[in-house]
Amino acid sequence: MTATTNSEERLLEKRKFYVRFLIIFTVLMLLAFNLGSWIFFDRMDDYLEQELEKRLTAIAGLTAKRIETDYADDISDNFQNDISRLLIQPLLNRLVYEQELESAFIIDRNQLLLVGGISTFSSGEKISYLQQDSLAIEQAWSGIITSSPIHVFEGNKFKSIYAPLHDQFFEVNALLVLEASADFFKLLDLFKQGLIFGGVISLGLMLVFAFFISWMITLLMRTHESLQQSKKLSAMGRMAASMAHEIRNPLGVIKGTADVLKEKYEAQAQPEEMFDYIAAEVERLNILVNNFLSFAREPKLNIATHDLKSNIEKSIFAIEREELQRVVDVQFVVKNKIPAFAFDENAIRQVLFNLLINAKQAIVEQGNIEVILESARLKNRNYAKVTIIDSGIGINQDSDKIFEPFFSTKSTGSGLGLAICKGIIERHGGWIDFESQPKKATKFYFYLPIK
Repeated sequence: MTATTNSEERLLEKRKFYVRFLIIFTVLMLLAFNLGSWIFFDRMDDYLEQELEKRLTAIAGLTAKRIETDYADDISDNFQNDISRLLIQPLLNRLVYEQELESAFIIDRNQLLLVGGISTFSSGEKISYLQQDSLAIEQAWSGIITSSPIHVFEGNKFKSIYAPLHDQFFEVNALLVLEASADFFKLLDLFKQGLIFGGVISLGLMLVFAFFISWMITLLMRTHESLQQSKKLSAMGRMAASMAHEIRNPLGVIKGTADVLKEKYEAQAQPEEMFDYIAAEVERLNILVNNFLSFAREPKLNIATHDLKSNIEKSIFAIEREELQRVVDVQFVVKNKIPAFAFDENAIRQVLFNLLINAKQAIVEQGNIEVILESARLKNRNYAKVTIIDSGIGINQDSDKIFEPFFSTKSTGSGLGLAICKGIIERHGGWIDFESQPKKATKFYFYLPIK
C-alpha cells in the first residue's frame, strides 16, 4: 500500500509540475506575442513614414524642377508678378488633387507665404507652425530636399517636405512646401493602445487562471491526502476491530493473574514492586489499544450542551491524581465567563487529558502548568479558547510533524495522542496549534466554536 501511495503521489506531483509548466509557458508565449506585435507595429510605423517620405520627396523634386524651368525669373523677385502667381496656383492645386496632398505652397526666408495652392493662409501671411521644422527648413535653404518628422497641427497628423527653388543664378530664393496627411498613423496608434490594453487584460486573466489552477491543484492534493488518510484509517479500523478482542482478553488474564499472585506471594513487610510493574504495563497497553481504536474508528461525536469550565476542572483533577514522580503545580485561570455551549464532553475531556499528561511528562522534576480559559471572536464568530502552558523542556525536533499520527518526541508512547486531539477539535469545527521554545515553556491552545 505504501508503494502504491508513493507512486500516486509522484504521479500527482508530475501532473502538478506539468500544469504549472503549461501556465508559465502560456504566459511567456502571451508576453512574447504582445512584444512581437509591438515591435511589428513600431517597425510598421517607421516603414510607412519612410515610404511617405520617399513619395513626397519624389513629387517635390519633380515639381521644383518644373517651377525652376518655367518660372526662374519669378523666383528671383519672390513671385512679385501677379500673372506668374496666377499661373503657379493652378499647378499647385492640381498637385494637391492628383497626389492627394493636404497643401502645397511656396515660402520665402521669413516663412511668409509667396504662392499658395489650396491653403488656409493668404499671400504674405507668416506661417507660424513651420517654426517647429526650423532645422529641416535651414537644411533646405542649403539646397537639399528635407522632410520633417510627423507632427500634429489642429488635431491632424501630417508630414512636410521642403524643396529648394533655384533662380537663374542657381541660388535658392524660395522653398516649395508639400504637406501630406498622416492620419493613417492614428490607426497604428490605436492598434498599439489595443495591444497594451489586450495584453494587460490577457495577463490579468492568465494570473486569475493560474491562481484558479493552483487552487484546484492544492484542493486536489488535499483531497488526495484526505483519501489516503481515509484508506489508512479504514484499514486500521478493520485491523483494530479484529485485534482489539485478541489483545484485551490476554491483557485481562495477565492483570488478573498478577493480582492473584500479588495477594498470594507478596509480603506485607516488603512489598514487591514487580507486581506493580505488571499492572502498570498492562494499563499502558490498554491505553495504547484505546488510543489506536479512537484514532482508527473516529467514533461519532455526542454533541450536547455542557459547561467547558467544569469539564476542564474535572480533567485537571484527574491529571493531579496521576503519579508521575514529579512535583507539578497546576493553575487554572478563567479570563472570561463562557456560557454553556454544545460539544462532546467525553471527547473534549480526552483532548484535555492528553494535553495535560503531555505537559506533565515534559516537566523533568518540578514545575508548573497553567490552564487558561477565555473567549475569542474571530471571523465574526465566537470561540472558546483553551491554552495549556507548561514549564517543561520544550519541543526541539520535527515540530512541523507534531500532529502527525505515530510521531512522538518521547521514547515511549504510541504517537497518537496529539493526532487524536487534532481530529477531535477539527470535527468540532475548531483548530489546535502550539508554540514552543527548546528548554523553555511549551504552549498548546485550541479553539472551539460557541454554537
